[in-house]
Amino acid sequence: MHGVWRPERRNRKIGTKSSGFSKSNDMRIPESWLDKYGNCSLYYERLERPEVEQVAIAGRQLTLLYEAPHNGFSFGCSPSDVIKLLASLSKLVPALPSIIAFRQPTRKQRQQNPVWGRFLYFAEFGGYCGTAIVLEAQELGAPLKWSKRMTLEDRAEYDLLIRDGHPFLETKRYYVAELTEEAVRNTKLYRTFLHELGHLADFHQKVLDNRTALDPDQDVADSLYFSRPTSEREAFAHRFAEELRETLLENGAIPFAPQPFAKADF
Repeated sequence: MHGVWRPERRNRKIGTKSSGFSKSNDMRIPESWLDKYGNCSLYYERLERPEVEQVAIAGRQLTLLYEAPHNGFSFGCSPSDVIKLLASLSKLVPALPSIIAFRQPTRKQRQQNPVWGRFLYFAEFGGYCGTAIVLEAQELGAPLKWSKRMTLEDRAEYDLLIRDGHPFLETKRYYVAELTEEAVRNTKLYRTFLHELGHLADFHQKVLDNRTALDPDQDVADSLYFSRPTSEREAFAHRFAEELRETLLENGAIPFAPQPFAKADF
């Protein structure tokens, strides 16, 4: 009987990803550690001919890396804006990042992993390395869609986006807003950037500062830090950013007008 074809016993995985179908054009961000020049890096550490500036804020040295955005894209803020903001809050935070990078993401990266910005505990941008805050360019006029089916965390973020000035309109299944220069600026400069500083403050307090580290051995402290739930680290960064924002508002440090910026300054 084994030589008889029985259709009910056919491979149910035929035509699915489990059998390899469509693997060659899978929509995901390439995970290669090697860039086109053969250098080992993650995709968000790769900048195309960035402009470089060394700045000193409250006696601390920072490296600014600026990758020009594509037409129709904006960072919402310039390096001059970030420098002004850092000068206002330098005495309110325990540490500043070694690197601040302005990065233009690819279309696939925007589709698969869209972010306003990210904090890197250790990054290498060519010959520059250390803690880094990366701000990613946003496409102005692009839709920002928010599902009506929200978790408590989603609802909190939605309320903050409204506070930032994103003009949401209700559709059948979503709340949709078009990205504007002003709203992107409010989100990136006065919230995202402060949130990433919160991650740095948390890491500095629990790992880098010998007086408050989780363990005298930095390797052990580092392991204990990353063993904490991601939600706990995010909650700390969120609280830190909100408290820092309130202090800056009370001091009149924010909001402020966009600062003049020219690539020739780099």
